[in-house]
Amino acid sequence: MKSSKTHKNQTQRSNYAERNLWAGILFGLGLVGFIDEVVFHQLLHWHHFYDKSTSDIGLVSDGLFHAFSWFATIGSSFLIADLHRRNAFWAKRWIGGILLGGGAFQLYDGIIQHKCIRFVITSI
Repeated sequence: MKSSKTHKNQTQRSNYAERNLWAGILFGLGLVGFIDEVVFHQLLHWHHFYDKSTSDIGLVSDGLFHAFSWFATIGSSFLIADLHRRNAFWAKRWIGGILLGGGAFQLYDGIIQHKCIRFVITSI
């Protein structure tokens, strides 16, 4: 009897493996975005999301960035709640998604935002 229940849970989890991964990716994007925004933008005042205008525009861009981080985290929470309700939550895949989402954010922030866009704007 226990084997049948375990097999059913495994099948259900594998059916929702992609949703577990996307929930983790969204959570990782939101979490790392929050950390970046709070530490580098608010506490250290190193830069804003968009620096090439007035400080008011920089603060608005930081607010939009913070809202994106918040929406990603909340969206992930809804996905996780749905996965728990369906008994299909897969912690290892979700944690892998968090690492993937956080790494994708760092890759975007470091290469695109701080190198490519800054180079294009300063060369104009």
